[in-house]
Amino acid sequence: MNETRKPALTVLMSVRNGEPFVRETVQSVLDQTYGDFRFLIIDNASTDGTRETIASFKDERIELVALPQDMGQTGALNLGLARAESEYVARLDADDVCLPERFARQVAFLEAHPEIALVGAQARFIDQAGTPLHATDFPLVHEDIVGFMPVTNPLVHPSVMFRLAAVRQVGGYDGTISYAQDLALWIALAERYRLANLPDVLLKLRIHPGQETRNPERRERRLRDGLALSLRIYDMRGVDANTRVLAMLRHHYMHYMLGERREALKGLGRTLLTQPHRVLFNRRVYAALRYAADKVLGRLKG
Repeated sequence: MNETRKPALTVLMSVRNGEPFVRETVQSVLDQTYGDFRFLIIDNASTDGTRETIASFKDERIELVALPQDMGQTGALNLGLARAESEYVARLDADDVCLPERFARQVAFLEAHPEIALVGAQARFIDQAGTPLHATDFPLVHEDIVGFMPVTNPLVHPSVMFRLAAVRQVGGYDGTISYAQDLALWIALAERYRLANLPDVLLKLRIHPGQETRNPERRERRLRDGLALSLRIYDMRGVDANTRVLAMLRHHYMHYMLGERREALKGLGRTLLTQPHRVLFNRRVYAALRYAADKVLGRLKG
């Protein structure tokens, strides 16, 4: 790496026990057509062969930070942000695969659109063996992205690239949110900056049983995060009334999924009584129902 000049991009990846996928993930970064980056990997006290696999790549752009104890993904990502010195940061998870043009496309987009603080991309889901599944079709422009937040997370976390200064301005990842730290960051950014998605698939997003987001033991914590973030969406500056209603419906749904049925039904009743037209004639309500059906069928990661 050129010691006299800092690269324009930091690729930030947190990993704990990334075998057997981490080798393919690292190789997909090294194979990018855009090469002006530092690949900062925070290893969260892996106990498998992850560190050895990463060390086997003899590329000077890779910097491995081996933590003695697991500090969780949010802590590891904030550590990475503190160490980053570039204008841009690209996120990646240790089981996903970047397509070769990803970094080039996103850097070019951010340079052409200085008003955008963060840009994501569409992703193609793959299974444990790498078999292609369906692709995301998330909204592209800021207003639609914000409007979709109560339905689901409209930005694929390991697909995003952002301006480091903007993320530092909002305080980085929220340490009080364990499993939806990405959505918490999008909400904070959206109140000050603009967000975007590219229309093309630039990431392969792997679904497999070992993922943290699929761990049933952590289900309650994820749902509690969902409760908190629903209220943050509701309180966001500048969101329209339909988005606020949908945020409250999400809040009631999280109560229901936590087994707090009385609270959920009372809240739903209040929302229906006060704003029935915004529930019954809101197209995003039906999008939310379709998404919930997909979750039940196990089609989506998260």
